[in-house]
Amino acid sequence: MIYKHDYQRMALDTDRMMITQCGNDYHDYSNDKLARIYIKWAEEHCPERLQAETDKGRIYIHIDERITECEKEKWKIWSKMRDTDPEYALAMKNADTSKVWQLENLFELQAEEIAIQTCLVM
Repeated sequence: MIYKHDYQRMALDTDRMMITQCGNDYHDYSNDKLARIYIKWAEEHCPERLQAETDKGRIYIHIDERITECEKEKWKIWSKMRDTDPEYALAMKNADTSKVWQLENLFELQAEEIAIQTCLVM
């Protein structure tokens, strides 16, 4: 679906995950996992919000704000997981770099999933 504003001067093309302005590529979200998730979710659940933000000429600001909020939440959750996990504390105490990295990667995946559910697709 394409959300248009001001006689097609700005459009959000959800198939290409690209915002165009005056016919030129303006903001490319095709490689941004969180942006793609949010745009697809919003398109299904609240397309009127995407259109309203496009009409105001601030669709890219809206998307960036949602992504930033989600990223902040993700790292807050990740930090809490790291601070409260006894297995992580033991790996740190034993200087087990391999285990620390493994747990940090796991925490990041889990934190991202939680952040997506709690603040991106709500």
